[in-house]
Amino acid sequence: MTINDILNLYNTVNEKLYTASVAEAFFLIRKMIKEINDWGMSVEMDEYSSTYQQMLSYKLLNPQQIGASQSTIYNQLIFNLFMLTMRAKDAFLLRHSNQLEYEGQRLLATNPNFFFNDIVTGFDKITPMLEALHKASKNDIGDTELSNTDYWNDLMTEYQKALSPLFTNILLRNTISDEELDIIKNIINNDDVPSDARCIAISALTISVLRFFDAKKVNIILSFAEHDNNMLRQRALVGIVLIIAKYGYMIEYEEHIKNRITFLCKNEDLVKELSTIVFQIVRTTETGKLSKQISEEIMPELIKISPIIQDNLEDMNFDEDSEKIKPRIENILDRIDFSDKINDFTELQMSGSDVFAGTFANMKNFPFFGFIENWLLPFDKKNPYVRRLFDQKASLAESITTNPMMCNSDKFSFSLNMLQLPDNQLTAVEFAMKEEKEQLDEMIKEMRQTNKLSDIQQISNHYILDLYRFYTYFPRHNDFENPLTNVLNLFKSKMFDAIFASTDDKRKIADYYYQYNHYHQAIEVYKQILDAPEQDFETYRNIAYSYQQVGDYVNAVNYYIIAEGLDGNKIWYLRRLAFCYRQLGEIHKAVDCYEKILDNNKEDFKVMFRQAICYIELRQYDDALSLLYKINYLKPDYPRIKFVLTLCLLYCGKIEQASQLSKSNEEQFTEIRDFVLAGHIALVEKNRQVALEHYKKAIAMAKDLKGFLEEYYRDVEILLHNGVTKDTIELVLEVVLIDKFR
Repeated sequence: MTINDILNLYNTVNEKLYTASVAEAFFLIRKMIKEINDWGMSVEMDEYSSTYQQMLSYKLLNPQQIGASQSTIYNQLIFNLFMLTMRAKDAFLLRHSNQLEYEGQRLLATNPNFFFNDIVTGFDKITPMLEALHKASKNDIGDTELSNTDYWNDLMTEYQKALSPLFTNILLRNTISDEELDIIKNIINNDDVPSDARCIAISALTISVLRFFDAKKVNIILSFAEHDNNMLRQRALVGIVLIIAKYGYMIEYEEHIKNRITFLCKNEDLVKELSTIVFQIVRTTETGKLSKQISEEIMPELIKISPIIQDNLEDMNFDEDSEKIKPRIENILDRIDFSDKINDFTELQMSGSDVFAGTFANMKNFPFFGFIENWLLPFDKKNPYVRRLFDQKASLAESITTNPMMCNSDKFSFSLNMLQLPDNQLTAVEFAMKEEKEQLDEMIKEMRQTNKLSDIQQISNHYILDLYRFYTYFPRHNDFENPLTNVLNLFKSKMFDAIFASTDDKRKIADYYYQYNHYHQAIEVYKQILDAPEQDFETYRNIAYSYQQVGDYVNAVNYYIIAEGLDGNKIWYLRRLAFCYRQLGEIHKAVDCYEKILDNNKEDFKVMFRQAICYIELRQYDDALSLLYKINYLKPDYPRIKFVLTLCLLYCGKIEQASQLSKSNEEQFTEIRDFVLAGHIALVEKNRQVALEHYKKAIAMAKDLKGFLEEYYRDVEILLHNGVTKDTIELVLEVVLIDKFR
């Protein structure tokens, strides 16, 4: 078997177990175990098989006596089978996978102390070393050390040697001894340990569980779900969401964890925090598209004006009083319309979008990012990698540390980049950020007033963005499954109901999916709350629109009709119903919808135009012409009105009128269809030379041959109907093509 074969088999087994096709699952699990030739797993499998046979026999003979104890035994059996399947898959990957985590596990198997070092020689040495590091970070650094490169290199090396063993040994071990788990828990709880190490321990537990489920590690994460320290709690809650999104189907059968999560979620404030985290993770699904938009539309404009700004600022003395310099800078920016160009970017920031992902992607090449744990560190100006910068530039430290738009990873990128700048440029950046901070403070104030930003939301969002950057930009990110995408499956297990038990909670999650265009997911969650009392029209409307977006127009129509009955805004629904009816080929119903809209607003040219198109499709050309002439008279600049009117005249055989209109509008031809239509009219009029000229212009505009041929053949039936022979159609095409490709 290949790795893909084993992964597909693993997914199939999980599906069989979850859908109670247990006998089939047994057969497939044996197939996996045979592939890795593990005798211990085979014996374990025999025991589970025997237990299941006994359960079936008992159920068959005592159908009335199935109680809670039998259900508990069954759930434990299914969970054990899930875990056995995972162990079999992991054993196969450990032998054959080149992914980073399995490479590390093979090194551990060869030498259990491989990831320790001369400073941290064992698991029991991690805590005292971290405590010493925390104590040392509080000491002031003298002027001599501040400019001593060797001093800083030694400090960074010592820091990394203390942090890496903690992260790596948690990350790579599928199971950890109870004694070591206690050490990990105590580290996270220990106020004398640096906060970044405590946070990193939670991240390591999370990523480790996401590779290989371990109930003991999950229990540690759960123990920090209500911790007083916001940074620790938010890391734990993000981990819980990611773990449930991936393993919810398994956790249903693990009574202790399931009950613990259910109990935690009786805390309404905690559920609100989980809901916010789900929203923030769902929002990351738009980041790739957003980064592309910024790089292709916004940044090119800013790059164009960058040299102009640089030239104007070159002779400026930034040591002057800021109030004197500020008007001059504003003057420069106003002259080049900088404010207008940055406005789109600011609006995206205000919405909470991840606007910096693409920008900082190119700043992840520092040696600092060679360590996985450093991608997930909470930002700290005392961190030895960046402390030298902030001991020199205190105001810069404040600007970066308090910036809510930059995640931890990007703050490190920015700071490390600043360390590469000469002093004069660094001073200019410091001044610019100081000025920007005033505007940023206003933005933050506005966002807090509209509940778009709180300290807790900021902590969780920064961590989620750190995770996004790691799973997207880490050089070997393809070695890891991106757990953020699993949030789109969160609703598929019963654990979703345990967390988001109320209708309002479920509606929020559905709205998040809907807002970011995950329509299949939105439909499923919205439908879970349809039975709730006092159901509003918005739920039905959103379901209908979601069905429309995924191309299920029958269901879209059904739900639009229900929503229309609950809502008073009939015109909005009529427009959408008309669209869906057109897609379904029920053109008469679409016409009726447009007619009702026009009864309410007789001058709605968009509706008139669409109704005319429907009449053309129904071959009711006179009705279509009546509407098209009206639009052309009242609003002659209406988009494409001349083209459609010309087309309709051709369709109904009014060739002379079509020809006159086409010729009068020839200077406004902008699309392939304009020239093809003009060519068709000329061909019907037997004016082949003119037809060829139009076709040649059309093919010159086409992106490819396929696009031209689609337009050329689109109305071939009309040509045949008007006396143009098939031979003529093919002959003209040959002439056009040979001229194009000679």
